[in-house]
Amino acid sequence: MKRSYIKRKILISFVVAINISLCFNVQAFATWDSLHSSYATYTGSGYSGGASLLDPISPDMEITALDPDDYNYNGVNAALAGAYLEVQGTKGKTIVYVTDLYPEGAKGSLDLCPASFAKIGNIPDGKINIKWHVVKAPVKGMFSYRIKEGSSQYWAAIQVRNHKYPVIKMEYLKDNTWINMPKMSWNHFVGTNMGTKAIKVRITDIRGVTVTDTINSLPQYGTSQSYIVPGHVQLPDTIISSNNLVYSTTNFR
Repeated sequence: MKRSYIKRKILISFVVAINISLCFNVQAFATWDSLHSSYATYTGSGYSGGASLLDPISPDMEITALDPDDYNYNGVNAALAGAYLEVQGTKGKTIVYVTDLYPEGAKGSLDLCPASFAKIGNIPDGKINIKWHVVKAPVKGMFSYRIKEGSSQYWAAIQVRNHKYPVIKMEYLKDNTWINMPKMSWNHFVGTNMGTKAIKVRITDIRGVTVTDTINSLPQYGTSQSYIVPGHVQLPDTIISSNNLVYSTTNFR
């Protein structure tokens, strides 16, 4: 390997380490992609008005509702809202998007859309055994943010969208201090007295990876409708921790 190539890798690693950090909370994140064994049913709901508030959802998407224990993974409200799951059934496997809560579901259970259920099982059965785990979302581009109706400089509810891995934590910077924004059961992070200037935010995914971004200023008074603002960052595909540095292997290609 040429020396210049080695230097380039080290330089890229250093730059990535500045912008992406890893929370070394092994207990909290170690099992995020573990294999779950349970059952699946099916339903035609979840495309509109689901608990995750991810409307509008294309009718062509394969979606699912998720049991309360896993939906609120590790005690975080709506932790797996917007996650993608690879589901294995008796006939095969498919990937589904979590858009709703399955309130009566046992631990690990899914309430799939009919199209997904038919891919991995037989519709007449109504209920089948499955295995599933969280996978990287097949998304492109950067984050986007949904600003909920009623948001203003005094109170704001912000939802992170188009993320590669489930997002469990959001903070905003105020007076050089990071302020935690609690995640609500309706899949938004809530902040107070955030002002009307551009907001610097720090977002942590289920793996413990943290990225920072800037969101456009909030309206002075409460909005009558929700709206979407574009983000400027995305989560890395892969991370490697070494000597307290974090690397994105996608940057080494």
